[in-house]
Amino acid sequence: MNKHENINKLIDDALKSADDIKRAAVKPFLLTRIHARMNKGKESLWEKAGWLIGRPAVAFTGLCMILLINITVVMVNKPSATDYAVERSSQQQVDEFSYTVATIYEIDNTQQNDK
Repeated sequence: MNKHENINKLIDDALKSADDIKRAAVKPFLLTRIHARMNKGKESLWEKAGWLIGRPAVAFTGLCMILLINITVVMVNKPSATDYAVERSSQQQVDEFSYTVATIYEIDNTQQNDK
């Protein structure tokens, strides 16, 4: 009989614990937010890419990579002194032939008009 009374006491305790229950309060505009989320649909590929690129860790890493690539290109393509000398000597040879030569097709007024 002791088990039967113990079970009845547990049942009564469980039912009495539900006596002080109050209705749950809902946050304001919950239904509006639920409808907005349901009507939103799927994100496009550009929205996902923008969200990924906009994260600070990704943006900072990308900027560091761009700077590293730029520094590497500048250091590798830095002209040496011999390159400068070769370029200067070839430039002087080109300048020798850049003089204008008078041709017979150029019209010069050789007569002076004295009146």
